[in-house]
Amino acid sequence: MTRRIHSLFVLLATFVSIALAVVTAAASPAQAAAQANPTSGAQAPVAKAARSVGTIRVDGVLDEEAWRQAPTIGRLVQAEPAEGAQATEDTEIHVLFTESTLYFGIVCHDRTPAAIVSTHLTRDADLGSDDSVLVAIDPFLDHRNGFFFQVNPAGARADGQIANNSQEANLDWDGIWEAATRTTAEGWIAEIAIPFKTLRFKPGQTTWGLNVERRIKRHNETDRWAGPRRDVWVTNLSEAGRLEGLEGIHQGRGLDIRPYVSGGEENKDGKVAGGFDLFKNLTPNMNASVTVNTDFAETEVDARQINLTRFPLFFPEKRAFFLEGAGVFDVAATTSDAVLPFFTRRIGLLSGREVPIMVGTKIVGRQSDYNIGVLDVQTRGIDGDPDAAQNLLAARVSRNVFRQSWVGAIVTHGNPEGAGGNTLVGVDARFATSTFHGDKNLSSSWFLLRTDDQTSGTSDYSFGGNLDYPNDLWDTSFGYRQIGENFRPALGFVPRTGIRRVSPGLAFKPRPGRWGIRQMHFELEPVWVSDMHNVVQSWEAYTAPFNVEMNSGEHLEFDYMPQYERLPEPFEITDGVTIPAGSYRMTRWGVQVETADKRPWVARTEYNWGEFYSGTRRELQLGFTLKPSTHVAATVELDRNDITLREGSFETQVITVRGEYNYSADVSWSNLVQYDNESRILGFQSRFRWILRPGNDVFLVVNRGWLRRDFDGRYIPSFDKGSLKLQYTFRL
Repeated sequence: MTRRIHSLFVLLATFVSIALAVVTAAASPAQAAAQANPTSGAQAPVAKAARSVGTIRVDGVLDEEAWRQAPTIGRLVQAEPAEGAQATEDTEIHVLFTESTLYFGIVCHDRTPAAIVSTHLTRDADLGSDDSVLVAIDPFLDHRNGFFFQVNPAGARADGQIANNSQEANLDWDGIWEAATRTTAEGWIAEIAIPFKTLRFKPGQTTWGLNVERRIKRHNETDRWAGPRRDVWVTNLSEAGRLEGLEGIHQGRGLDIRPYVSGGEENKDGKVAGGFDLFKNLTPNMNASVTVNTDFAETEVDARQINLTRFPLFFPEKRAFFLEGAGVFDVAATTSDAVLPFFTRRIGLLSGREVPIMVGTKIVGRQSDYNIGVLDVQTRGIDGDPDAAQNLLAARVSRNVFRQSWVGAIVTHGNPEGAGGNTLVGVDARFATSTFHGDKNLSSSWFLLRTDDQTSGTSDYSFGGNLDYPNDLWDTSFGYRQIGENFRPALGFVPRTGIRRVSPGLAFKPRPGRWGIRQMHFELEPVWVSDMHNVVQSWEAYTAPFNVEMNSGEHLEFDYMPQYERLPEPFEITDGVTIPAGSYRMTRWGVQVETADKRPWVARTEYNWGEFYSGTRRELQLGFTLKPSTHVAATVELDRNDITLREGSFETQVITVRGEYNYSADVSWSNLVQYDNESRILGFQSRFRWILRPGNDVFLVVNRGWLRRDFDGRYIPSFDKGSLKLQYTFRL
């Protein structure tokens, strides 16, 4: 025990030492200038918002006098492919505001308007395959948190919250805002209106962070107003410019009330339910939300997965109430493949069954340099399991330090299974800079967590950290996690306990500038896992000796993946097939080919083969997407495994079919069909959404399923559920 404690302090001391080095780099006088542009040595760009005295009609036509009088904010510069070069097409950006609304008028000149790529109309679609413009704003001016709003030439809207300068775009927050676009002989125009009631900001703060990015898909080109570097992403608000002149703006009372009525039928038992969500600004930067008799009828079903491992699979959260403001609860250096101290899918879902939520309260926001999140939910009992009625709590606070860093703490309390209390407490920190050695990214993150579980009467720790150098030419990292045998976060996700996990990574990504190659990736990502006595349990070394991205957008990759696994006890991988305990050394290979997503059809294939425990495994993944017009899209996907072992042979198969029809950016109809041969259930979901106006929605959702019987191959009904949900937002 003494040795374990000593190892813990040695590891933490190492990460703290590295963190201090990062902080020193981040806080050096030359780099601490609030708006320094490390690429050019010049100041970050500054824009002036012009006040509009007249009414702005959001129609994609900038014909109001206020637009003609508003100056442009300055030119966009290439970040990709030719960093720092002049954009191939000009972009004019104007910013207006009134007391209640912030407006952007963006003119995207294009000398070949027929070549503009625009394939989506669905709300919150991934617009990475289209031409688009994205506006990122930092109303807090804390250089790390904010919002983004994105549109494509067809008028499809996507939005999200930016938390801690995350590189991954989070599309799960739906703000109330408007956008209209129009294609012309000179290109296309986007007009965006964002009510100040949709945002949170400090009263009297007249300067916000701002960045604007345009993608010209046929060139695979990215142009940006501030921080036009390959090593910087647009949601890294520490590199944003400034938007000044926002004087006399108001949020109103900061109160939104969203009642809903939901009616439906499940297994021939009709029901009608009602409830409401309430959102109130406690302070201009702090928001409270209350949900009563919560309904998730409009949520898309999970993608099917078949588990070929000994450990639980991870399914992402999709429910809007839990996703809004979720970034505040993020803990440094924690991931779904090792440990997540707080995982909201533990709330309202139990062993695959939905647990009704009576009432939930969430407080999320920022006060001074503190980020605060509190979530408290009371669930109901369900038939046959009255213990499902539980009160579940999570609270998180972090303090911003320096420009991109924080220190924080988290606590969770409650057990969704009702089998005794469970508490988690933890601390974490992240120290980061995007100006290491002038213009490089460097970060150090670490965490320390402890759980106390009343059911088992045990307590234990988990701790670890990352050192990351994520840059365009060299991308390196080193991670360490230790998860105690009795570490049991009832509101978290931990696939494997009683382990030490080491995960270094190295990628060299040159840009040869010839043969039509945009970038090459030479990657090595080993993972080593041992038990608490340093006995190796498993290891793998993902290697990509050939990984090429073409200028056209096509992708080619060849992988080599040696691995080892020690089974301490027999493992039933599928019904009737049990792999004996023992040590298994395996070598696998893989090939991936993917066409450019800018095309009206996209094909993807991945084939992996090689040794698998006592035999072999061949895995084939196929995907084909057809986009004949902006209104219609269809996708077919197949994931098939053929496994031959000494203990038996079997196959797994998951088939997915998606079909979408979008009458407009406000009216969409999506359909999802899935079948897997493990559950033998053919599932169908049809979702119709009509956005009457932003914040006011009609959802019609149908879920049906059929079970395929083994003895005759017939399908019999398994579940049948339909619901109609109406929600309306009153803003005060």
